[in-house]
Amino acid sequence: MTVTRYKKIALLSLLSLVASPLYAETNSSEKLDVDDIKKKWKCKYCPDLEEEPWEVNLELGLGYVSNDSYKFGEYNGLPEKGAYLSGNIEALYRDHEANYYNIQAENLGMDSSYFKLDGGKQGKYKLKLIIDQITKYSLDTSRSPYSGGSTQTLPGGWVNAPTTAGFTTLASDLRDVNFSTKRRHIALGGEYNASTHWTYGMEFRRQTKEGSLPTGFSFGFTGAAILPKPIDYTTDEFELSAKYRYSDFNGKLAFIHSSFENEIDAFRWDNAYDSPAGATQGQAGTAPDNTRQQILLTGNYLGVEDVQFNGLFSFAQMAQDEAFLPYTVNGTLTPPALPRSSLDGKVQVFNTNLSAHWRYSPEQQWHFIFEHHEQDNSTARSTYTYVTADNTVTGTPRANAPYGFRQQKYKINTDYKFDKQIKLSGGGQFSTIDRDYQSVERTEEAILWGKLRHRIDNELQYSVRAEYSDRSIDNYTVVTELTPADNPLMRKYNMADRNGNKIEFNLSYMANENLFLNFSSDFGQYDYDASTIGLTESDEFSIGVDVQYTVDEDLSFSGFIQNTDINSKQAGSQTFSTADWFATNDDTVLTLGLGANYTVIEDELKIGVDYVHAESTSAIDISGGTPFPDLTTTRDTFILYGDYIVDEKLTVKASYQYEEYDEDNWSIDGVAPDTLTNVLTLGETAPDYSIGALWLSLHYKFQ
Repeated sequence: MTVTRYKKIALLSLLSLVASPLYAETNSSEKLDVDDIKKKWKCKYCPDLEEEPWEVNLELGLGYVSNDSYKFGEYNGLPEKGAYLSGNIEALYRDHEANYYNIQAENLGMDSSYFKLDGGKQGKYKLKLIIDQITKYSLDTSRSPYSGGSTQTLPGGWVNAPTTAGFTTLASDLRDVNFSTKRRHIALGGEYNASTHWTYGMEFRRQTKEGSLPTGFSFGFTGAAILPKPIDYTTDEFELSAKYRYSDFNGKLAFIHSSFENEIDAFRWDNAYDSPAGATQGQAGTAPDNTRQQILLTGNYLGVEDVQFNGLFSFAQMAQDEAFLPYTVNGTLTPPALPRSSLDGKVQVFNTNLSAHWRYSPEQQWHFIFEHHEQDNSTARSTYTYVTADNTVTGTPRANAPYGFRQQKYKINTDYKFDKQIKLSGGGQFSTIDRDYQSVERTEEAILWGKLRHRIDNELQYSVRAEYSDRSIDNYTVVTELTPADNPLMRKYNMADRNGNKIEFNLSYMANENLFLNFSSDFGQYDYDASTIGLTESDEFSIGVDVQYTVDEDLSFSGFIQNTDINSKQAGSQTFSTADWFATNDDTVLTLGLGANYTVIEDELKIGVDYVHAESTSAIDISGGTPFPDLTTTRDTFILYGDYIVDEKLTVKASYQYEEYDEDNWSIDGVAPDTLTNVLTLGETAPDYSIGALWLSLHYKFQ
C-alpha cells in the first residue's frame, strides 16, 4: 500500500464515521506515523479539540394549543387543548484519540419523538441506539354502544331488533370512542472493524403498534356494525452482517431474522340485531404470527476503467403456522371439520438487482439495469367449507389459492452532452410479470422516454421530457372458483391492456440578481382500450409556478401555486353483461403559499411569516343517474415566527400558528349511528376546526 493511499484513508476516517481503519496491521515497509497523518489532515467540520471536545445545543420549548382536534394533531402530537413541553438536544464530542459521540433528540416529552445516540472510535468500532415513536390520531367524534377490547360487548338491557330503528336504548347507551395508534421503534447495534478489509456488524430492531381502528363486522344476514378493533403488534428483527473491502471492491453479506407477533388472536363481538338461534356473537381472525429469514448480498466494483458495477442478491423465506379458528362460534351450525389445523404457509422471495454505469466518453454515459423479483408460494392447497356471516354453511367448498408471481425488468438509459448548453437523455424499459392463480398469467410492458435540457444562457433554461408506455396481456381468464363469479367482460385495471403518454416541461428564469421564476407542467394520459367493464381512461394534468424575490440582504419574499387535476372514467354493468352505466371521477387539488423573511436587527432579530392554502374537490358523476355530492376539503395555515439572539450562546425563539380546516364529506355528514337501516355506524362528523398554537423556546449552546 502506498503512502498516497494511506493519506486518502486518513482523510476519509476523519470526515466519516465509517472509514478504513487507520490502525490496521501493515508490512514493516508500509508503517506510517498516525500522529503525523493527523497533523497533515485536519477535519474542518469537527470542534477545536484544543479548546473543548464537546459541542452541545439544548432547546426547551413551551407550547399552548387553543382547542381540541384529532385532525389538527394527527401526526404532530397536539390533539388536545392545553400546554405542551418539548425538548431538543444536539451534542457532538470528538477527542484526540479518535473517540466520538453524537446525541440527537427531537420533541422529547411529546407523543411523537426521536432519540439517537451513536459513538465509538473512528476506524475501529461504533455503537448506536435509536428510540422513536409516532402517534396517529384518527377519530375523536365517534360514538358506540360497544365496550371492551378483543371482545366487544353490549350494555346490559340492550334491546335487539331487526333494524337500527328498533334499538330503543341506543341513544342512552352511546359512549365516546376515540381512535388512535402509537408506533414505537427501538434499534440497538454496532460495527467492529476487525482488519483493513473486514467489518462485522450486529443490530436488533423492535417495532410495536398499539391502539384501535374502526372496522366493519356483520351479524348473519341481518345487519352490520363498525366497531373499535384493538391493535397490538410486535415485530422483532435481528441482523448479522459482514462487510468486505479490498482495492476497488466493496461488499456486504447479511442474515436477517424477523418475527411478527399479534397479541390478539381473535376478535369477538355481541350481535346487536335479532338473530337465528346461536348467532348471538360473531368472531373474526386477526393478522397471524409469522416469521421471515433473509440472506442479503450486496456489492460494487470499480476495477474496470470507466465502468462501475453494482449488485444485490437476496433470498427470504416466510412462514405462517398460526392455528385456525373454528369455522363459526354459532353452536347451531355443523360445518365439516377443518381440513388442517393451520395454513402452514410458506413463501420464498428472490430478489436480484444488477447494474452497470459506463462512462463511455466525457460527453456520454450509459446505464444498464436488470431487476428480478420472484415470490414463490409453496403453501399446500386444501378445500374449505365456508360459513357465511356465522349464519349459513355454504354448499360449494373452495380451495385456497397460493398466489405467486415473477417480475423482471430490463432498463437502458443514456446521457449525452452536446456542449455546456444542451444535454440529451433517453432510455427504455421492458418488463414482464408472470402470475399464478390470477386472471392474467402474463403481462408485458414497454416504456420509452427522452429528455432534453437546454441552457439558453445563464438566466434562462428549460427541459422537456416525453414518455410512452404500452402494456399488453396474453389472455384474460375469469377465475371460476370465485363466488359470485366476475363479469367476463370486466378487466382489473392493474392487469389490463393499457397505453399511455406523459410529457413534463420545466422553465427556469433568473430575471435579475433579485428575482427568480420557475414554471413546471406535467400531463399524462392512459387508455384502457380493451376494457369493456372497469377503468377505461385516466388523465392527469398539473401546473405550477414558483417565485423568489430578494429586496436586499435583509428582506426576501417567496411564493408558489400548484394545481393538479386527475380525471378517470369507468364502465359498469348491473345485469352481469355489457356496460349499462358509466361514471367519471374528477379530483382537483390546489395549493398556494406565500412567505417572507426580514432581518429587523442584524445579528440579533429575525422574523418570518408563511401562509399556505390547500383545497381539494372530488366530483363523482353517474351518467343517467343522480351524481354524488362533491367531497371538499380546505385548509388555511398561517405561521408567524422569530428568533432573537441574546448572545453567542443564547437564542430566544417564538412562533404562532393559526389553522382553519373544513371538510364536507357526504358519506359521514348527517349520518347518525342509526341512520342506516342495517348498519350501526360510529356517527362521526367530518373535521372542522379553527386552532391556534403558540410556542416559546430557549436555545442554548454549550462549547
